[in-house]
Amino acid sequence: MPSGAIIRARLRAVSGRPEARLLLAGQLAERGSGPEAVQHIAAAARDGFPAAQTRLALCYLHGLGVPHSLTEARHWLERAAEAHHAAAQTWLATLALNGISGPYRRGLFAEPEAGAPDYVLAASLARRAANAGSPEARALLATILSIAPATTDTRDEADALFRQSAEAGWPMGQLGHAMTLLRVGTPDAVQKARDLLSAAACSGLPTAHFLLGAIAESGAMAESGAESGADTAAAVPHYRTAAEHGHTAAKTRLGLALLTGRGTGRNLVEAETWLRRAALDGDALAAAVLGDFHASHDRRPPDLAAAAHWYRHAAELGHPGSARALARTIAAGAMGKPDPGEIAAWLETAIEGGEASAWPELGGLIASAALPADQLPALHGWLQRMIQEDRPEAGYYVGICVNNGIGTPADFVLARRYYLWAAGEGVIEAMVAAGEMLLNGRGGRADPDLAWALFEYAGKRNHAGANYALGVIAGNRGGDAMVHFRRAAALGHQKAKVLTESGLAAA
Repeated sequence: MPSGAIIRARLRAVSGRPEARLLLAGQLAERGSGPEAVQHIAAAARDGFPAAQTRLALCYLHGLGVPHSLTEARHWLERAAEAHHAAAQTWLATLALNGISGPYRRGLFAEPEAGAPDYVLAASLARRAANAGSPEARALLATILSIAPATTDTRDEADALFRQSAEAGWPMGQLGHAMTLLRVGTPDAVQKARDLLSAAACSGLPTAHFLLGAIAESGAMAESGAESGADTAAAVPHYRTAAEHGHTAAKTRLGLALLTGRGTGRNLVEAETWLRRAALDGDALAAAVLGDFHASHDRRPPDLAAAAHWYRHAAELGHPGSARALARTIAAGAMGKPDPGEIAAWLETAIEGGEASAWPELGGLIASAALPADQLPALHGWLQRMIQEDRPEAGYYVGICVNNGIGTPADFVLARRYYLWAAGEGVIEAMVAAGEMLLNGRGGRADPDLAWALFEYAGKRNHAGANYALGVIAGNRGGDAMVHFRRAAALGHQKAKVLTESGLAAA
């Protein structure tokens, strides 16, 4: 049975006044009579009431009581915006920021497609609403000015707008002004930022919870002179709240906390769940951590196939360390018989992404003669580029290729030059390779004294082969070979072990 309030609202709505229809619609919606509520909203909108036109647009935008339709939503928002309705202008600005703008046709199958953000239109619409005093529009305009191609002037204006919106109590304004204060970074600014974020978090903004967690975890609120103000235990509840409301970075942080047990009890099952959710959201770090998790002994036994899956996902999201880890996992047989070409491709991806530690591995793969012949010319070109960028290890790998005829004609003279250049730049393996050529006179005249000097330098830096070579030379010269062989054996040189254990070296 209808309540007295509904009956009175119906009587007022009979008068035909649009504001009365809108009030009745609100009461009907609260009582679950959505379809009837939309009928009254639509009637008020047709009568030219801007607030009703905006409400009807939102019904179409969110599919509440009517079929979802961006076209109808924009039509009614534009009618309300023409009447200077600030909320309609703000919503149109939001649509333009999401690439929903430009010409459209009303009617069946005429839905617009999202395109590139229209920052100019979005800013213009938001500015009109902001000038009318809307704190929501001020926060939106500040956001647009912050993410559009920025100058110092627009950043200053954005900061001022966020502050004004925050002072009016709008949560997004509080969030934006807090982020401005965090950039300032002084203890007083961080404290004010935390207060604003607490207010925004109470309004339900996941990003505010995430930032509160990050402040706690970073120790930004530590007392001056404190050894460490980091409080992961205080951060975890904020991360959990933000994660439960869909915040991707919070899912990653919560997963890491559960994985390591920092600030909370260690829970590998829950950690994997949150990391998986974040990775599927597109977080490269979460995918990389999942790869490490599946490859580690936290998984009993490690699951290299799963590790490869997540490393690949992270690498495709632009994580260069995962591209290198994927190459190693493939080499370990995670995907069946290793494909050297695929390994090389992922190592190249890692290097191009800035993972400098991956390129010696690629150099070693090139020099191993394991790659298909059709890949070698391009990879040789890559090594030459590395040499031009003063990467001496690349000279060593080119030396191997030239010495052994891998992808290029064998040329001992040229190989020796590459080895000597890399050796002169401090590459230990190149010193040993150059020493062998100098000792035996390959690629040029023999120079036993320089060979000895190179082997001695490398031997003092724990190169097993260099110490073995010193033993051979010392034995040929009538010196004490055993001291060098023993050192080589201790470093794992198999032939030196045999010699020292059998006493042949002494003989």
